[in-house]
Amino acid sequence: MAIFICLFLAASCEIDNYEAPDATIQGAFFDHNGQPLTVEEGSAYLRMRENSWADGKEDAYVGYRTLALRQDGTYQHTKQFSGTYRMFPSSGNFFPYWEAGDEIEDGEEAGILVDVSGVTVQNFTVTPYLTVEWVKKPYVIAGDRIECVVRFTRNQKPGFDMPDVQFANMRIGRSEYPTRSRIAEYEPTQLTLTNEMEGTEITIATNANLPIKVKGVDYYIQITMNCKTVPGNNATAYPGIGAWNTTTVESVFVP
Repeated sequence: MAIFICLFLAASCEIDNYEAPDATIQGAFFDHNGQPLTVEEGSAYLRMRENSWADGKEDAYVGYRTLALRQDGTYQHTKQFSGTYRMFPSSGNFFPYWEAGDEIEDGEEAGILVDVSGVTVQNFTVTPYLTVEWVKKPYVIAGDRIECVVRFTRNQKPGFDMPDVQFANMRIGRSEYPTRSRIAEYEPTQLTLTNEMEGTEITIATNANLPIKVKGVDYYIQITMNCKTVPGNNATAYPGIGAWNTTTVESVFVP
């Protein structure tokens, strides 16, 4: 038994001769109008797989790595091995990255090949399901509440059917990351959206039954909206169909 343990320990102590990751991959997502894509944290991703490592190796399997986008649509990974990677936006608040009619498996063939070394910057352009805009940025109203006015536009990518809209929420927090610092009791009841509301002004305010308690500070507001599959049209069951499209984050001072 002792001999077996010694042999096992000797085998397990083999020196790792792989060089440490020495590259950085970073970039940003933009919408079809060239504007930065704002997301709710944890709701949009970039997938990447190293192609160069498996080159010439029979039966070699290389899995995908998934990088989450920051709230402002940027991403960064500083511990990357240099090499050639296939990369594509995945399961976010946007239409599939590939083109309509492409026969693909999970977007793999739709990705682009990127040579990563040193500090490599790679941006992506996607078409979000919705564009959510401020009409009136957050302001304080009577009763120590916060109100704002927004509108949404349904977007369409050529060759893809448009999904239906679903819900709207107000996120309120004490930092520039409202989802992370949410004060849920101040948030109003989730609003049900209809397609007919597109382009109209929608007023949303904090909980009518709970005035803002802590005064003399800034609060941060973000309005989120999402889509759903059209009943009877399974073609609109796109990846990330329920992910939230959002406004930018705006602050308001409560005196």
